[in-house]
Amino acid sequence: MTETHRSPRFIIVGFDGLRPDDATDDQMPNVARFAREHHTWTKYLASFPTETYVNHPSIFSGFRPKDHGVIQNWFYRRGMPKEALLFRGSSMDSVLAADALDRGCCRVPSMGERLARNTMRMRVYCANSAGSTRLQHVRAERFEGHCCVPVHDLARTVPESEIERLRAAGVPGAPLTFPDFDGNRMTVDAFLLLDAAQGPQTLPEVAVVWIGEPDHSEHEFGLDDPRTIEARRDADRQFGRILDWWERTGKDEDVQLIVMSDHGHGVVRRHVDVAAPLRNAGFTVVDGLGLKEGKNPADYDVVIVGNYTVGVWFREPTAANMLRARDALMASPDVGLVFSKPDATRPGAVEGRVPGTFSEAVVFSDHERTPDMRFVMRGDVATGELVMGEELPLNAGNHGGLLPQEIRSFLAVGGKRFPGSGVHHEPAGHDDLAVTVMTMLGVLDDEAALPLPTGRTLTEAVRAEGGKPECACASYDAAQPVREVLSLSCGAFTQQITREVWAGRSYVVEGTRVAADGDDGWTPRRGLHGLGSAGTMSGTGLDDGASGPDDNPTQTPKKEA
Repeated sequence: MTETHRSPRFIIVGFDGLRPDDATDDQMPNVARFAREHHTWTKYLASFPTETYVNHPSIFSGFRPKDHGVIQNWFYRRGMPKEALLFRGSSMDSVLAADALDRGCCRVPSMGERLARNTMRMRVYCANSAGSTRLQHVRAERFEGHCCVPVHDLARTVPESEIERLRAAGVPGAPLTFPDFDGNRMTVDAFLLLDAAQGPQTLPEVAVVWIGEPDHSEHEFGLDDPRTIEARRDADRQFGRILDWWERTGKDEDVQLIVMSDHGHGVVRRHVDVAAPLRNAGFTVVDGLGLKEGKNPADYDVVIVGNYTVGVWFREPTAANMLRARDALMASPDVGLVFSKPDATRPGAVEGRVPGTFSEAVVFSDHERTPDMRFVMRGDVATGELVMGEELPLNAGNHGGLLPQEIRSFLAVGGKRFPGSGVHHEPAGHDDLAVTVMTMLGVLDDEAALPLPTGRTLTEAVRAEGGKPECACASYDAAQPVREVLSLSCGAFTQQITREVWAGRSYVVEGTRVAADGDDGWTPRRGLHGLGSAGTMSGTGLDDGASGPDDNPTQTPKKEA
């Protein structure tokens, strides 16, 4: 077959929350086979915080959170109008309010915008929330031939003209259920019926098929629950339909297939009151749910948002207040990492503005919107077990921190532009994938909108004829990543972040609290000698079976993808 279009096409299939070690022959045979036969990475790393709404802008812009500015799933915006005071990534209205009122939801050009500038198209079909769908292409309605389709809220599809096309094709939309079998099927149906059915020549330059499983079921039931396992198997079966089309029809027509996830998952073993250390230190505290219900942040000393990775904003962000908060947080055995904004007087310092805390710049999340301080509840890097607030049931999956099980994501790529196969041990991230796609499409040339994205091209998977690297920067292929361990101690509290430097870039591979003597007796299930952060255990996941949904979340609503 001969190529009939001037540029390659890309199909990006996302499995929300898929851990690489769950993409097995038993549970996901189509994904596993595709990875074996093409290119995959052992260290494909999510951005911090390892949350969906943080990582989607990275995947679809080529920037890290320090540049795109979506710094948590939910976050507080001091001084913003009421409708933009609390950013909630699951809400399309909140995403659009931020875009209109806060100098852009994402402060950088997106992949969809760059394609449109070059008369190319990007179409998104997604089984996450409407807000999550729009974060993949916030301004899709502005560009002819582009679309964003949230199959669980079809009325929020843009442009509206796509709704009738979807319904006429037999894609009516459906509410989210657990497991999300309808979402798995309809997301793939939408792509195959509206785009692929006309042949590879009519595909958009980038088609996104984002499946909400296994994340939906991992949050609801746990990682190893039979219902979650069946959710993975069903998602894989639906992917098999795309894989079959690609192998029969698209592969030889210069259509590239990318299979990926946005983050991994740890396991919730115990509930704690994440606000207790701050309240016990004398601060009055309002949380994200309180703001959503209309409470006035000016009536409280501190705003916190999050139940595991927690942003902290002070009404009066004085040095004294932040030091008091630092001491309270570090005195809790259940707090794992503590961050603050970079110290402007010490550019490049590992330590943040608050002594003893990591600078947000160390994990590439320093932005104007970054909270005054941020902390992550504690977990076990060996097992992925963690503690958090009561947002999710015990034994459920969760993510947001820097345990290896949360940060390691899945990536496999195939097609003419990625010839051959290989297992790559170089570190890589979402911004790198985006840069690779946009470079191949030619939209990062001298006329590209500034700023240019910060990722690198995945040269290890891009080869010319004869196996030679396509560009000189692939000379990094022969090098080994340099590992650096950053450690800070403040009294008895020691925390550590591990990064790898490769191809001129640093990647965060792990972050954790470290006991001074190697073992302080703390465990995710029992805390420190059986005591939680407030002196008592508030709930443990001592049996290995997954519990049912938590009917009484205490702060933010249940995780929404």
